[in-house]
Amino acid sequence: MKRIVKLATSAAIATILLAGTALADGWTFDVMARDGIRKSAMEPLNGTQKPYKALEKSEVSKKWNLCLLVPHTTNDVLRAYIWGSVDEARRLGASLTTFDAGGYANVDKQLAQFDDCVALGSNAIMVMAVSPTAFGEKIKEARAKGIKVVDLNVGLDAEVDGRVVVTFLSVGEVIGKKLAADHPKGSGTASVVIMPGPAGVAWSEDTATGIKNVTAESDVKIEKVVYGSPATTDQIPLVEDALTTYPDLKYIVGMGSSVEAALSILRDQGRTGKVKLFGDWLTPEVIKGLKEKTVEGVVLENSVMVNRIALDMAVRLLENKATLTDVVPVLTVVDGTNVDQAPATNFAPDGWKIEMKVE
Repeated sequence: MKRIVKLATSAAIATILLAGTALADGWTFDVMARDGIRKSAMEPLNGTQKPYKALEKSEVSKKWNLCLLVPHTTNDVLRAYIWGSVDEARRLGASLTTFDAGGYANVDKQLAQFDDCVALGSNAIMVMAVSPTAFGEKIKEARAKGIKVVDLNVGLDAEVDGRVVVTFLSVGEVIGKKLAADHPKGSGTASVVIMPGPAGVAWSEDTATGIKNVTAESDVKIEKVVYGSPATTDQIPLVEDALTTYPDLKYIVGMGSSVEAALSILRDQGRTGKVKLFGDWLTPEVIKGLKEKTVEGVVLENSVMVNRIALDMAVRLLENKATLTDVVPVLTVVDGTNVDQAPATNFAPDGWKIEMKVE
């Protein structure tokens, strides 16, 4: 696959610091985009960098009824996604109903929630799917009724009206390239455990594949890919087992919750800094680790902006004003040098409680 990542410059980071705060009117954010839309998110995007310009409130002709399906609501990154949708809905004067599937195993529940969105008279449905393949027929039926469907973040193997799908293959490649550069062939084995998320979910599998693809010709040794729930409490025993099974482990690469669990366990074992940590989303503990140099780096998707773009795209489609319909927000690499600049693009505001309904 052609590499489509465009890392945010310092200037770009400066322009998106408001992503975690309420925006009064239109905004612009750099994306990788293509002409037209892929028939499936399984196809490579092969895009070019372009600015995505949001609608002004004055350009919206009516109050649109929108629906959002999310896989769960158990961590900060999902709070950030939902915040992006909620705040953007308010900015554009839309109503928004959000449904929580309660976990990636609950395919039937999310399929029923899709039906609920249709029954509520939704004009558009944004789908953060628990399965890339389960929604084809339901999406086809909804679109036949004139309902716009936006594939959001996870990636659907189905024809839709819009896509805002982060390419986690590229997220993995960014981390893998760093590992391969630090451990070229002949430099000595570097033992790595990957903890990408739930088995069988596109973003999780793609992260692991991206790392493997670019480290194959290096001295990076992938000991195991350890799958598991994104919850930090579920990651703790998996990290403990990895540290016991591989006593010479040099790296843990995983979700923000994996890194958070590893920080706690290594601290308790008196091994802080002995195993290097890379992540693909932020938590408050991971930010602290970046500042203290106990976390090497995190590749970020700019979670708030992912959902802002998707909601704006849904309204643009309904208003017949869509110009870009298949995009990937730029990725940001965060380490100890820029951690104070980037977090606002990846968190809901402090103290914000998840809202499942915007009237």
